[in-house]
Amino acid sequence: MDILKQVKAVYDNLSLPEKEARNMTLACTLEPLSDKPGCVTRYQDSPKNTLEMFIAGGVNIYPAYYHLAEHLHKNRSPSGMYRFFKEAVLLSKANRDGGQINLGILEFSFPIVAAHVLYDPLSQSSVDELLIVAGRVIQETEKSDLGFFVEGKDAARDISFSHRAKRYEVQRHEVDSVFQFYRKEFERESRQEGHPTGVIHNKQFLEHFPDIKLSYDTFVQSEGKFSDRLVAAYNAVLQKEENQGIGVGLAADFIAVTIYLALNYNKDFYFIG
Repeated sequence: MDILKQVKAVYDNLSLPEKEARNMTLACTLEPLSDKPGCVTRYQDSPKNTLEMFIAGGVNIYPAYYHLAEHLHKNRSPSGMYRFFKEAVLLSKANRDGGQINLGILEFSFPIVAAHVLYDPLSQSSVDELLIVAGRVIQETEKSDLGFFVEGKDAARDISFSHRAKRYEVQRHEVDSVFQFYRKEFERESRQEGHPTGVIHNKQFLEHFPDIKLSYDTFVQSEGKFSDRLVAAYNAVLQKEENQGIGVGLAADFIAVTIYLALNYNKDFYFIG
């Protein structure tokens, strides 16, 4: 057998949880390498964060996503999926300095990974359809999921505080699902003229992830090297009129999820180069 066919055959023989965890880990470790203006990249660190921190955080989350996919595959329901959210948050900090964690990536990817595991594990549908289903998945979460989710948000706050001495409050809302939490946060941010980053972050969960769709579509339609296509997707998000003023970290979060989607849905298995 041709050696490249052997490579793909070994990948195809991985279990679904192994593939999901591997694809999320690879997505998070590839994301910071591209030369996205304003972000940590292979060419520059920031005053508080280094490339090594981001790569370590991406590798660290493998077990949590394995457990998430294993749970979903076994139970065939979104119920209880957020019990692994705090695990992902805490693991992202292992063996590394810095208060920056991949919280946005974790929040966006949980319902998207869940939708893939539950409804399209063989990637036979389309990314557009997957994102619509992911929006429905988060609506099916229960009050117990909300409790796990808030615990994870609290842990992220404490990690940030441990390094930056900058505390913020995680909101408590009298709601019954993670979806309803995001709706309340969107309403609060919009009503109080909150930072555009918060408004656009919460909007994703209410409208089937429109900016992740934009990022993925731009990546797929772009030409050139892998990293250049990611930069094109990143710029498309930042240049969107409704996104004026959002933080570069939010756009970078969309890029990580874009890579995860490409790993699952790109027909060219060897597209990274």
